[in-house]
Amino acid sequence: MKKYIFRILLFLTALFLCVPCFGAFADDTSVSLSSISFNNAQLDFELSPDVYDYTITLDSSGTSPSLKSYEINGDANLLITYTYDDASVQKAIVATLDYSTGSVVYTFTYSNPEVNELSSDNFLTDIYCTYGEISPAVNTDDTDYTLYIPSDLTRLTITPVTSDVNAVCSPVNLTLTEEQAPEITLVCTASDGSERKYNIKISRVDKTTKQVINEMSQSDYVSFVEETKFYEEPKFLFILTCAVAGAVIIILLAFIAYRINADPYDKDEKPFYKE
Repeated sequence: MKKYIFRILLFLTALFLCVPCFGAFADDTSVSLSSISFNNAQLDFELSPDVYDYTITLDSSGTSPSLKSYEINGDANLLITYTYDDASVQKAIVATLDYSTGSVVYTFTYSNPEVNELSSDNFLTDIYCTYGEISPAVNTDDTDYTLYIPSDLTRLTITPVTSDVNAVCSPVNLTLTEEQAPEITLVCTASDGSERKYNIKISRVDKTTKQVINEMSQSDYVSFVEETKFYEEPKFLFILTCAVAGAVIIILLAFIAYRINADPYDKDEKPFYKE
């Protein structure tokens, strides 16, 4: 009798230990993209739970698409990368759902990429990082940017988006400690070989990844960076430079005016020569 009781207890214990594992696998297999959209591109057909390869049509065949919005079924991080053909022409955007026990990869191949003649277009139109926020917004004038990330984020995939599908700029994968906030350089190479360097300073905000995810899930979400410090903004630097230059000019003018109007003779000084 004791043997039967022992076997039953052993079976129940094993079953208790296995159920969470099965539950975890069940959750993981349900991870999928429920929707995704891109700037400068349209899906040729709707997403399906069991389809992972798609084609998209570029609105402008010479311009790279970029991530616009997405929704995920399950708990996963979305990583965006680009693939290129043997001629270094951008051919697809890849969305990877990375979760605790695996990953799901969706490939969106361009149906109408434009293979141009040599071009000097070495600009970026965006710099994407999961749970990261770039400031200022990527533009054609600035090459120095700050990438804000949560305080506890340690794995980063930084994906640059080139303006021209024929240009190349490789993504950067980083594994950091929670104390590290390095500076990196992205090099965008145009099809004619000309290069443009983008300097990215990584800065950690006083929020955890969980807090950032919660903020991003809000319908009115705009930014998880609580108003970039004013003294870091280009406008403030411009105003400060003008103010300092103006102060220097005023001091110089005052000094010159003083020298011109200064009387070289001391009225109280007795004449050296007798009259």
